[in-house]
Amino acid sequence: MISKSLIHKKAQGMSLNVVIIAVIALIVLVVLAIIFAGKVKFFGGQTQSTAAQYTGQKCQIPGVNAECSSDPADCQKKGGSFDSRQFEDCSGTGCCNF
Repeated sequence: MISKSLIHKKAQGMSLNVVIIAVIALIVLVVLAIIFAGKVKFFGGQTQSTAAQYTGQKCQIPGVNAECSSDPADCQKKGGSFDSRQFEDCSGTGCCNF
């Protein structure tokens, strides 16, 4: 009925080592995903607090080449364009953008 070769044949499939390595890799990926998600929330909060400092009418913002100026001619002589609006960080003067 059943052949002797089928009875004594060893099972084929993944070894226990492969299963263990796959489980460890899955755990590491889950931990990394949790860490990354936490950092994204932290980064989002930091950008909101930084953006709040520079909302409104500001002239001198880090990374922007501008300075407070009261003389439009001097601003144009330096190669900039004068903006005469009132800025929170320039008391009674305009802003010279380069």
